[in-house]
Amino acid sequence: MDEKRPKNSDAVGYGQPPKASQFKKGESGNPGGRPPKTHDREAIAFRVLCEVQRLSGQPKGTRTRYATLELIVMALKQQSAAGDAAAAALYMEYVERHGTSQAADQPSCFIVLPERLSREEWEAKYMPKDDPPGQPDDVD
Repeated sequence: MDEKRPKNSDAVGYGQPPKASQFKKGESGNPGGRPPKTHDREAIAFRVLCEVQRLSGQPKGTRTRYATLELIVMALKQQSAAGDAAAAALYMEYVERHGTSQAADQPSCFIVLPERLSREEWEAKYMPKDDPPGQPDDVD
């Protein structure tokens, strides 16, 4: 075995890099080391809740993939509609905290109702008193 190894310690070749490029004694090739994994709860929750899940049993042409968070919220909504009080409380807390998409997507409006009037008062206030201009009078 000694015959295979050259006696000159400065030899360069396979498995024997030049001395100038070798690590010094006690020095690592990666001084910072491997960075530690983050076990941040928010990062884990974000990663898990944003995973896309396939929803089976859907008719063709409809959306079959949902984020995990979407499926959880849809299940809470269905359970709360079915009468589950705990699911209703969780769903309402979610809606209060994050709102609904309807507020951003659909314009809101108000219906203004006049004060309560009797038929005679309403006719006196809102019915036209005269014929509109340009209309001929009815002749009987």
